[in-house]
Amino acid sequence: NKITVVYRIIEPYIIKNGGKNFELLYNKINLSQFANGKKIDELQTPLVLSVGNLTKEKNHECIIKAMKNLDAYCLIIGKGDNFKKLQKMIIDEKLENKIQIINSVAHNEIQNYYKSASVFALAYDPELEGLPMPVMEAMASGLPIVIPFEKEGFNEGLENCVVFSERNSTEFHKNIKKILDNQKLSDELSINSMNKAKDFDQEMIEKRESEIYTELMN
Repeated sequence: NKITVVYRIIEPYIIKNGGKNFELLYNKINLSQFANGKKIDELQTPLVLSVGNLTKEKNHECIIKAMKNLDAYCLIIGKGDNFKKLQKMIIDEKLENKIQIINSVAHNEIQNYYKSASVFALAYDPELEGLPMPVMEAMASGLPIVIPFEKEGFNEGLENCVVFSERNSTEFHKNIKKILDNQKLSDELSINSMNKAKDFDQEMIEKRESEIYTELMN
């Protein structure tokens, strides 16, 4: 009777399989949690943060190579089958003094890592994901963000909030550096990100979920 989708790229699949009554209802986040993170003094700065499972689709290799010759540090938070492969790449690229991978962080502490970063970067596959949760969390934390261009025709309204990049290390390097070197741009992206994050507020989305259930029961 009713289908909800967490990002627009799922819509063609629904239509293909006969679905008609669907509504975009993003994954939800606790805005207050991420807006009130505390900086972790032990983390080196400036810090590029990337959060996501260590899988082929998340393309952390792109972020690792992008850090070469970049005057910054990088922290990758995630777990998965690619852990050993990514650690080897870091050593092979002689970046072990600049890049660290943490397997996992408790959810009630993750906001502190976002708050400690200067830039968030994730080179995920836009053919598979429209708006990953870590990107939304980074927005709520007020972080400038570098992500791949959206799949054509599936605009999530991020134009003023993020820097879009080709999904390769050269372009990610350029775009991360552009943010680190331009405080005005960084500040603008930060403000716009926090404003956009209001679309993912759990209170607003849960209210709409409640309305949908009520509509269906009636």
